[in-house]
Amino acid sequence: MFFNQLLDPSQSGSATAAPTIRLQGLDGQTHDVSALRGNVVLVSFGATWCTPCSRELHALEELKSEFAGKPVKFFWVSIESSEDVSNASLKRYAKERRITFPVLRDPEKAAYVQFSARLRLPLIVFFGTDGQLDAPVQFGMRSPADLYKADVRARLHKLLAGGVNRISRRF
Repeated sequence: MFFNQLLDPSQSGSATAAPTIRLQGLDGQTHDVSALRGNVVLVSFGATWCTPCSRELHALEELKSEFAGKPVKFFWVSIESSEDVSNASLKRYAKERRITFPVLRDPEKAAYVQFSARLRLPLIVFFGTDGQLDAPVQFGMRSPADLYKADVRARLHKLLAGGVNRISRRF
C-alpha cells in the first residue's frame, strides 16, 4: 500500500500508529521494532549495490560504538531479493564491513514502502523510546561523514532525552 506521507509534523492531521517493522534477520531471529519500546531505534534501509549505503554503514557502526551502554538499537535492512543476493552473500557483505548490528531482509519492500513510495537509498528511520516514528525520515548520506554522524548523533541524543517529532499520514 502506498500513501502520501507528511514529513512536517507541524502540518495538521492526526498521528497514526507507528509503522510496522517486523523482519527476519540473517541471525535467524525475527526482529520486531514494536517490541523495543524503552529504546531509541535506528533502522537503515539499503542494498549491497548502493555505494552511499556502504559508507553509511561505516558511519553507523562508529555511532553504535559511541552509544554502547545506552538504550539505542541499530538495524540494517537489505531491500534486495534472495535471488539477487543470497543470505551467504549478504553475510559476507556484512562481515567485510564489520557490521555488528543485526542485518535484516525486506525483499518485498513491505517495510520500506511505509516510508517512501520510490526507491531512494540509504533511508534511515528513527523511533523514540515510546515506539513512535520520529519525523522526518532521512534519505541519502550527507558528506563529509563527520557532518552526517553529527546529524545522526544529535537526533539520537534528542530521542534519548524524550524528544520526538510525530509523523502524521494522509491516505
